[in-house]
Amino acid sequence: MIEISSGTMLIDDIDLSTIPRQEIRARLNAISQDPYFIAGTIRLNLDPYASSNDTALISALQKVQLYDTIMANGGLDADLDIDSLSHGQRQLFCLARAMLRKGKIIVLDEATSSVDRKTDELMQRIIREEFKDHTVIAVAHRLETILDFDRIAVLDRGMLKECDTPKNLLASKTAFRELYDVYSSSNESSSGVVE
Repeated sequence: MIEISSGTMLIDDIDLSTIPRQEIRARLNAISQDPYFIAGTIRLNLDPYASSNDTALISALQKVQLYDTIMANGGLDADLDIDSLSHGQRQLFCLARAMLRKGKIIVLDEATSSVDRKTDELMQRIIREEFKDHTVIAVAHRLETILDFDRIAVLDRGMLKECDTPKNLLASKTAFRELYDVYSSSNESSSGVVE
């Protein structure tokens, strides 16, 4: 998403440094842990490129369970009052926006890290249903959310440490297995579960 200063990044054997940033940004869907909104209507924030009809907008809002909230706040053409949405609802709104974009790659940067478990479960279900034909790249600290991914890459100080299937990484002594064991232990102790 930013200018490449060194190294090479390829998508489908195309060097991203040869493509204008605006083109890349238009083709990648990104949802970060800090949702981004612009001053304007709900419609503008949901579909900034005005590429979808009302039926698609409403369908996306229904899927993320925000339709009733949006209608209660004045509908699609009302100004977006970001303070009327909880953090979880803001993330769900961004997920609806991503569903309306045409790109086939979605980047999730800790998108569910600051939401409650119920919202996280809803987002995970929607991601798996709505983006099943997409390439999903997720930066995650909730490790259970990526255990069904095709591959996991573990980075250390920006360098690739290991990359394999979750099954293979968990089956042997790996950095991912170590992270997973620590993560599992901390979750069990915080929930009061003791083995």
